[in-house]
Amino acid sequence: MTDQNGGGVGNGGSAQRPRSAREQFESVLGSTLQEQFGEMQQQVRAHTEKLASVQRELAARTSTVRSKDRAISVTVGIQGEVREIKFHNEDYRRMDPARLGKTLTELIGRAQAEGTEAAREAFEPLRGKGAEMRHSMLAGSPIEELLAPIREMTKNLGGAAGPRGGASDG
Repeated sequence: MTDQNGGGVGNGGSAQRPRSAREQFESVLGSTLQEQFGEMQQQVRAHTEKLASVQRELAARTSTVRSKDRAISVTVGIQGEVREIKFHNEDYRRMDPARLGKTLTELIGRAQAEGTEAAREAFEPLRGKGAEMRHSMLAGSPIEELLAPIREMTKNLGGAAGPRGGASDG
């Protein structure tokens, strides 16, 4: 005969006591869920590292444009900050203030536009990766398939907290 008193919790005996929601959850998911979460964490880490790498690369990058008459050049950082204005000859001295201001404004705008385009191109390969990871984590993934029976099981527990909750296992 089998001991029905449930003496040792989880000691591998042949006790026939009902399994708690937590035990059911752990048996359904087991190590498969841990492996899936581990893979997802690796994907998130890899994506985060790639983003940081692109950001570092862009932070060091500049864009330089030169006026049509080759007299002035402007260098801006990737975020549009002016890093250098260079006068390559004395021609700028013959410009009236309005023309000099217009030329500088135009050059800064062109350099900023180039920087914006460079940033867009650098981030383009990463575009949508976050949404892809989110989708793979939530829908149509093995984890979603694993979670479906657990959701059903916890729904049938009559208001008991799900696997993440701290409710009594009953």
